[in-house]
Amino acid sequence: MRIGYIDIRKAVSDFLVENGITLRDLLDSMDEDPRSLKESLRARVDTDERKIDIIEERLTASQLNYLIFVLHTFYIINAGGFYKGLLLIPPRELVIRGDKATFQGLKLLAKSLGLPNIE
Repeated sequence: MRIGYIDIRKAVSDFLVENGITLRDLLDSMDEDPRSLKESLRARVDTDERKIDIIEERLTASQLNYLIFVLHTFYIINAGGFYKGLLLIPPRELVIRGDKATFQGLKLLAKSLGLPNIE
Protein backbone atom coordinates (compact mmCIF):
# COMPACT_ATOMS: atom_id res chain seq x y z
CA MET A 1 0.00 0.00 0.00
CA ARG A 2 1.38 3.42 -0.98
CA ILE A 3 1.08 6.28 1.45
CA GLY A 4 0.32 9.71 0.09
CA TYR A 5 1.74 12.86 1.64
CA ILE A 6 0.45 16.37 2.23
CA ASP A 7 2.44 19.43 3.21
CA ILE A 8 1.18 21.04 6.40
CA ARG A 9 0.55 24.38 4.65
CA LYS A 10 -1.71 22.66 2.10
CA ALA A 11 -3.50 20.73 4.86
CA VAL A 12 -4.16 23.95 6.82
CA SER A 13 -5.41 25.73 3.70
CA ASP A 14 -7.75 22.85 2.86
CA PHE A 15 -8.98 22.65 6.47
CA LEU A 16 -9.84 26.36 6.54
CA VAL A 17 -11.62 26.27 3.17
CA GLU A 18 -13.56 23.17 4.19
CA ASN A 19 -14.68 24.91 7.39
CA GLY A 20 -15.59 28.13 5.58
CA ILE A 21 -13.15 30.39 7.41
CA THR A 22 -10.14 32.42 6.42
CA LEU A 23 -6.85 32.42 8.26
CA ARG A 24 -7.45 36.07 9.14
CA ASP A 25 -10.86 35.20 10.65
CA LEU A 26 -9.26 32.47 12.71
CA LEU A 27 -6.40 34.64 13.94
CA ASP A 28 -8.69 37.58 14.69
CA SER A 29 -10.73 35.34 16.99
CA MET A 30 -7.68 34.15 18.95
CA ASP A 31 -6.22 35.62 22.12
CA GLU A 32 -3.26 37.98 21.74
CA ASP A 33 -2.50 38.40 25.44
CA PRO A 34 1.21 37.55 25.91
CA ARG A 35 0.53 35.71 29.19
CA SER A 36 -2.11 33.52 27.54
CA LEU A 37 0.15 32.77 24.60
CA LYS A 38 2.98 31.76 26.94
CA GLU A 39 0.60 29.48 28.84
CA SER A 40 -0.52 27.91 25.57
CA LEU A 41 3.08 27.26 24.62
CA ARG A 42 3.91 25.80 28.04
CA ALA A 43 0.93 23.46 27.75
CA ARG A 44 1.91 22.21 24.30
CA VAL A 45 5.71 22.37 24.09
CA ASP A 46 8.18 20.44 26.21
CA THR A 47 10.96 23.02 26.65
CA ASP A 48 12.42 25.39 29.17
CA GLU A 49 11.26 28.90 30.03
CA ARG A 50 14.18 30.55 28.21
CA LYS A 51 13.18 28.95 24.92
CA ILE A 52 9.54 29.91 25.49
CA ASP A 53 10.71 33.52 25.89
CA ILE A 54 12.77 33.28 22.68
CA ILE A 55 9.79 31.95 20.72
CA GLU A 56 7.63 34.76 22.05
CA GLU A 57 10.25 37.36 21.08
CA ARG A 58 10.72 36.02 17.54
CA LEU A 59 7.08 35.69 16.54
CA THR A 60 4.23 38.17 16.46
CA ALA A 61 1.08 37.29 18.39
CA SER A 62 -0.64 36.32 15.12
CA GLN A 63 2.25 34.10 14.06
CA LEU A 64 2.33 32.49 17.47
CA ASN A 65 -1.42 31.87 17.43
CA TYR A 66 -1.11 30.33 13.94
CA LEU A 67 1.69 28.05 15.11
CA ILE A 68 -0.21 27.00 18.24
CA PHE A 69 -3.40 26.39 16.23
CA VAL A 70 -1.59 24.18 13.70
CA LEU A 71 0.37 22.35 16.39
CA HIS A 72 -2.75 21.60 18.41
CA THR A 73 -5.13 20.80 15.54
CA PHE A 74 -2.86 18.78 13.27
CA TYR A 75 -0.30 17.25 15.64
CA ILE A 76 -1.41 17.09 19.28
CA ILE A 77 -5.04 15.97 18.97
CA ASN A 78 -4.35 14.11 15.72
CA ALA A 79 -2.46 11.10 17.10
CA GLY A 80 -2.38 9.37 13.70
CA GLY A 81 -0.46 12.15 11.97
CA PHE A 82 -2.69 11.98 8.89
CA TYR A 83 -4.98 14.48 7.19
CA LYS A 84 -7.67 12.97 4.97
CA GLY A 85 -5.66 9.76 4.72
CA LEU A 86 -2.45 11.57 3.74
CA LEU A 87 0.63 11.64 5.96
CA LEU A 88 1.40 15.14 7.17
CA ILE A 89 4.75 16.64 6.29
CA PRO A 90 6.54 17.27 8.58
CA PRO A 91 5.52 13.96 10.13
CA ARG A 92 4.12 13.85 13.64
CA GLU A 93 7.02 11.81 15.01
CA LEU A 94 9.41 14.65 14.17
CA VAL A 95 7.23 17.23 15.92
CA ILE A 96 5.72 15.43 18.94
CA ARG A 97 7.22 13.35 21.72
CA GLY A 98 4.62 11.93 24.07
CA ASP A 99 1.81 14.46 24.20
CA LYS A 100 3.84 17.64 23.60
CA ALA A 101 5.96 19.13 20.86
CA THR A 102 9.70 19.19 21.27
CA PHE A 103 11.50 22.49 20.73
CA GLN A 104 13.15 21.02 17.63
CA GLY A 105 9.76 19.82 16.41
CA LEU A 106 8.27 23.26 16.92
CA LYS A 107 11.19 24.79 15.00
CA LEU A 108 10.59 22.37 12.13
CA LEU A 109 6.88 23.12 12.11
CA ALA A 110 7.46 26.89 12.17
CA LYS A 111 9.85 26.57 9.22
CA SER A 112 7.36 24.40 7.31
CA LEU A 113 4.69 27.08 7.86
CA GLY A 114 6.98 29.80 6.51
CA LEU A 115 7.34 31.49 9.90
CA PRO A 116 10.55 33.18 11.11
CA ASN A 117 13.29 31.06 12.68
CA ILE A 118 12.47 30.63 16.36
CA GLU A 119 15.94 29.77 17.56
